[in-house]
Amino acid sequence: MTGCSTKELKPAGQYPVIDVGSIAGKYQRVYCSDFFSSIELIPLETNDNSIVYPRVLHDVILANDSLIFILSDTEFGRIIHAPVRRVLLVFDRYGKYLNHIGSIGQGPGEFLGIHDFYFNPEKPTIFVNDFTSIYEYEFNGKFIGSFRRPMIEGKFLYSSKCIENNIFFGSSFSREQPIDCFLFDRKSEIIKIFQSHFFNETDINSKGHIKTFQTDGRLYVKDDGINDTLYVIENFNLHPICVFDFGKYAYPLGEKNEAGQRKIINFDAGERTSRFFENTSLIVMPNYYYYELLSPKSLPAPKSRPEEGFAGKRSLDRLIHGIYDITKNTNVLFDTDHFQQKGFINDINGGLSIIPRYYAGNGEVIDIWRADDMKEMLTEEYFSTQTIKDKEAHQKLRELLKNLKEDDNPVVVIAKLK
Repeated sequence: MTGCSTKELKPAGQYPVIDVGSIAGKYQRVYCSDFFSSIELIPLETNDNSIVYPRVLHDVILANDSLIFILSDTEFGRIIHAPVRRVLLVFDRYGKYLNHIGSIGQGPGEFLGIHDFYFNPEKPTIFVNDFTSIYEYEFNGKFIGSFRRPMIEGKFLYSSKCIENNIFFGSSFSREQPIDCFLFDRKSEIIKIFQSHFFNETDINSKGHIKTFQTDGRLYVKDDGINDTLYVIENFNLHPICVFDFGKYAYPLGEKNEAGQRKIINFDAGERTSRFFENTSLIVMPNYYYYELLSPKSLPAPKSRPEEGFAGKRSLDRLIHGIYDITKNTNVLFDTDHFQQKGFINDINGGLSIIPRYYAGNGEVIDIWRADDMKEMLTEEYFSTQTIKDKEAHQKLRELLKNLKEDDNPVVVIAKLK
């Protein structure tokens, strides 16, 4: 086992900086037509085997330009939000339901619950993470095999993803100790350790967990909230590629006493929500990073429609969307439209706003719209207030609305980057 030394890293000034701190609280309207050339709508087939509960939708992914994978809670899972109540469904590019991937149980090919799923970058198979193990399936649902994730100090590795067919990435999880990242194989053997390090002056270790973002065949890694550096894994090494600069809204990472000993600064939940930014999601696209942040309560935030949560209605006002242009080194935080929608304001077909949820390659950005939202919001009054640049696409949207029912499965949206 080998370590990853901080000496391999370049000084902070040599990496692009995504400036969030100086524009915190300042929001701009951002329109689809500035980034996308077209929008395709795919209504998913609704039958007894294919019901998707989009209010607790976890992931939607387009694979090989032809298959749509959706991880959703079951109806009972809507109440408890538990991995044991999630289901992974497969549809074709036309929205026709094809099959499930795996099932809950303890027999061959069955798992205890679905935390997440991801693809094999070298062949058309899919991996499912449950509490302890990794399961591999063909796209048609045929079970291939499974193996356990390695254990570190009595705990299974967290947040695993596939680097290549036989090598996986995972991280430890601790609220008390610094977190490390690991590469391991199908024999559950750790083959490399990336010791926790920070790309900043204080060089203090992190507490929390690692988030991974698999986009267009590459794996991106970011610490959850405290570390502002984004890494990519190449040649089995972690390479920092950019830094989120939250300015005075960043977590202070630590301090050294007179003896040179480092001390981690602890914060309670109230301080976290009131003073600091936290990353919640990231989509890497050609030339752009699309990201979501939880903003401090001390900042004004765009208003949004209430969402149904675990305890009934809750507001997502603190969730901010932003986009960073890699080539121009510019950063924008999104304002909402006058119907209190977040994301790219849809001036192409006049539909709901676009929120990127996955980049599928080939310039295709994936979103998903709930049928009940579409029926509620896409009215004549709504359309009369919109700028619509693609009249043909708008007419297709109207035809879809005529046949759509509020309890139908959601509609997958594919927006093509310019």
